[in-house]
Amino acid sequence: MQLLDLSNRAQGVQIFIGDESGLAQLDGCSVVTAPYEVDGRIVGSVGVIGPTRMAYDRVIPIVDITARLLSNALSSNH
Repeated sequence: MQLLDLSNRAQGVQIFIGDESGLAQLDGCSVVTAPYEVDGRIVGSVGVIGPTRMAYDRVIPIVDITARLLSNALSSNH
């Protein structure tokens, strides 16, 4: 949960590679996250957990677009 808290406090896509996540269980993994909003307020994060050698050039835009689409779908001013 602390990893998602970090993501929720940031703007845009966040990338945690290996031990950067602070969680021993994810040392061999990478996490790509992005916060989503409801009416301008961050309420959660979406993300992908994968190997450290994942295709970042494909994963980062997917996570970013998913967070933006979710924000638009959940906000009342769309």
